[in-house]
Amino acid sequence: MPHTDYADPETAFPRLEARVHKTDDDAFSVRIWRWEKPGDGRRGERRQIVKDKRAESYDEATQMIYDCAREEDVIVEPDDIIDE
Repeated sequence: MPHTDYADPETAFPRLEARVHKTDDDAFSVRIWRWEKPGDGRRGERRQIVKDKRAESYDEATQMIYDCAREEDVIVEPDDIIDE
């Protein structure tokens, strides 16, 4: 699946970028960033809002991401969620 190009000025912003990582104990760790505008992520275009929050299942991890998008009032789509 292609991932969102956060440097593309035609991409709608603000939006979330999320990474879901399976941990050793079969749980998942979630990291979420908020993008305000297009950029490469190294110049302050994104801000981390969730760092290593635990989820018991992949479904719980994705629900956490969509809940966060609702709370932040931003866009998140499947291409914004990266499985590591």
